[in-house]
Amino acid sequence: KFYSPEQLVGKKVVVLCNLKPAKMRGVESQGMVLAAGTEQVELLVPPADSAVGERVKEEGGDEPVPDPVLKSKAQAKVWDRVVEELKTDKECRATYK
Repeated sequence: KFYSPEQLVGKKVVVLCNLKPAKMRGVESQGMVLAAGTEQVELLVPPADSAVGERVKEEGGDEPVPDPVLKSKAQAKVWDRVVEELKTDKECRATYK
């Protein structure tokens, strides 16, 4: 149901950045690898021609503007509102709204 560190080495993934730093299993984390699934978890994969570190956006969407690091509990609740609108389509592509 989960990926091991060895399974992630060399893979291009989508990472949600600018999160408040938090210790997870003794390591400081400032981001979250995006994945979806119920029975089987699958990674959200960026377009094949995307460069490492490049921002990804929805097809036809505006250029993303990063938020500052989310520090307060009120700001962190933004994720709770956004996550409900994140889905995958029949081709396992990420969609929003």
